[in-house]
Amino acid sequence: MRKLTVLLAASILFVYLFPVPIVTFPVLAEGNSSFEKISVSENDVNTINTGSSGIEGASGAGISAGTEESSGDSDDEEADNLNATGLETQSGEEAEPITSSAADTYKTEEDAARMEEASNALKNILGDHTVIALVYLCDEYSIRMEALYDSNAVITVPSGQQVQIKDVLADENDELWVYVTLYFQEAEYSGYIPRAYLACSDEVFLEWEESYNNSSGKVLPFAAARSAIQTYADIEQFPDSYKAALTALKQAHPKWTFVKMNTNLDWNYVVSEEIKDGRSLVESYLPAYMQEGKYSEKWSYASKGALEHYLDPRNGLNESRIFQFELLTYNESYHTQAAVQSFLNQTFMAGTAPKTSLTYANIFWTVGSALKVSPFHLACRVYQEQGKGTSSLISGVYSGYEGYYNYFNIAATGNNDKAVIESGLARAKAEGWTDGYTAILGGAKVISQNYILKGQDTLYLQKFDVDGSYNGLFWHQYMQNICAPANEGENIRKLYNSAGSLDNTFVFKIPVYNNMPPEACSIPTISYSVSLAPPAGYSDANIYLDGIGYAATVRDGKYVVTAAGGNVKTAVMYKYNGANVPIGMYVWTLKHNGTVYEATAVPELEDILSYHGFSIRITGKSGIRFKTGISSSLRSQLVSGGTAGYVLKEYGTLVMNNSNRAQYPLVKGGEKVLSGMSYGKNADGILEDKIYETVSGRHRFTSVLVGLPANQYKVEYAFRGYIILTKDNAEVILYGPTVWKSIYLLANQVLSGGQYEKNSSADLFLRKLIEDADKAGG
Repeated sequence: MRKLTVLLAASILFVYLFPVPIVTFPVLAEGNSSFEKISVSENDVNTINTGSSGIEGASGAGISAGTEESSGDSDDEEADNLNATGLETQSGEEAEPITSSAADTYKTEEDAARMEEASNALKNILGDHTVIALVYLCDEYSIRMEALYDSNAVITVPSGQQVQIKDVLADENDELWVYVTLYFQEAEYSGYIPRAYLACSDEVFLEWEESYNNSSGKVLPFAAARSAIQTYADIEQFPDSYKAALTALKQAHPKWTFVKMNTNLDWNYVVSEEIKDGRSLVESYLPAYMQEGKYSEKWSYASKGALEHYLDPRNGLNESRIFQFELLTYNESYHTQAAVQSFLNQTFMAGTAPKTSLTYANIFWTVGSALKVSPFHLACRVYQEQGKGTSSLISGVYSGYEGYYNYFNIAATGNNDKAVIESGLARAKAEGWTDGYTAILGGAKVISQNYILKGQDTLYLQKFDVDGSYNGLFWHQYMQNICAPANEGENIRKLYNSAGSLDNTFVFKIPVYNNMPPEACSIPTISYSVSLAPPAGYSDANIYLDGIGYAATVRDGKYVVTAAGGNVKTAVMYKYNGANVPIGMYVWTLKHNGTVYEATAVPELEDILSYHGFSIRITGKSGIRFKTGISSSLRSQLVSGGTAGYVLKEYGTLVMNNSNRAQYPLVKGGEKVLSGMSYGKNADGILEDKIYETVSGRHRFTSVLVGLPANQYKVEYAFRGYIILTKDNAEVILYGPTVWKSIYLLANQVLSGGQYEKNSSADLFLRKLIEDADKAGG
């Protein structure tokens, strides 16, 4: 409930009340015999719960002795052991458990020597080679302190967790265990995991496995474990909505392995985080329905629909986009310099790099092989970042930064071209990137060390930071462009295709979220997003579209909500003071052009309605009054000739039981809503104009809820003002802020203020009201 400052006041009030049935609530002007009856059905009685209560419109006329009023607040576990369970085969048959016969065990000295030789050979490889693998074929798995299933768990990690292979050993049952290190939730761990639960596409490691398997004349434990894992076991780990697309890819490319990355993150939460501020952008030349306002000269905020489409991994499960999920590690057999050159021939990087005698293709291949990062990834990343190669970040002639280059746009940020260029070149200067080779090497090191080896080891994860193993979530993204992973993935696929390598062994790490939509999010063709840039002082993150509140996402000072359709006419924001009392109102008109909403601010209507507190009737029928104000000068303009094309038709007050607001909107003509008109034509066509008082240039109009039974004294009622304007023969309804209070709370506030002398009639009235409410237990 909004905290409201108590305003203590008293006035003399003469009220004309007409007897009405229990289901009829009169609205009448005090001092005026005309009134409007608002009838509700029997079903609505329980909603308002007022018995013989009513709403009275009040005016300044008809004040007489004998009635007092006091005022309230105002403006002033892991998967089973594969050896025990077996897995489903491609044909649906159950696989045999992984076991070793007596003839195949490795308990002789010769066998032990071979295992030691294999381990030493692997250690030699790992001395200058990083081997990355992913936990898979489970939802989560426990890394063990020892190579035993009953050993204590070091840490339990989700499917898709990145690990680095450090050593291998066989247990007493000849099952291969891998000693790994990993980062998980900002901490480093090490321990053992069965080889069968690791997916790896590193050719050097796979060749090591194959070499020691073939030369032995027997099947080593790790080879046995791998051969028992059937073709589609990886796909079975995914939700049903992923399986059809993955199965099609598997049938076309049997050597591909799909690893479920179990994010354990709620889909809607991820969307809400990825859309914040400037995290997710699109280029401004893209269709308007993909945009939600300008971010900079060439970039716009991504619309929620566009973000959801590119964020949804299921939209990438096809031939053209799948490589956004590829592990970005180096494999010598197909990451060739010739393949890189073939791709670059169609770009600005077809020749030599500046201030070197090296071709770009040679640089990408040399750097990639040295860092064990895919040179295809590096080449495609630069192409994605630099496009036609005309950016000042790689020209070498930008004033103040002559001779410096930044191909990967490392640390290049800002809301305009100048800021982006100078921040990026400042980093290049600090790093000493003075030619094409040093700039590409330096940027590639940043990507390798800060992203690929820290869990963000796919194109997708470098944009959508949903891996919490290092650097938290969401903020540690390489790029803001939501289209970049898909676009780069398409280019990488072209490289593999030109190299004839599409059927090689690849591992794809694909995120899964909780509570995802049943089907993949399609690309939107229409946007119902509303983006507003409010004036200073307006910071409440709620936007009211035609009077209905929506929680806004704040993106670099812009407030964004999604309307229910394309027929919304107005948007309003309210301003609040330190006590959370509404003190301002700003208005926009909205028009949907068939593709997006266009919002037009109407500063002439700022503060058209204002909140002026509650008051309580302390003699006669107890009642709670709500006051709304309108500028007297603005009203004169609206009545006489109009302002900004708007003409006044009607205004008044709406009220409803506050508990109903969660289900029913408090708007004119809304269900469970009572309405009292203070200005406008009644049913007989006669103009009514009820002004309660004029203070500081604002006419105040009121409505009073009276006749409340004692068991309703503690019930909160919500009030708000409304105004109907016309423009171009169309009606526009605007609403003031909603404020709610019970007469019980208001009476306590008045008493605690000490306005009335103890045992005075007003004091006794308020105490009796509170006593009756407590006895009634309302």
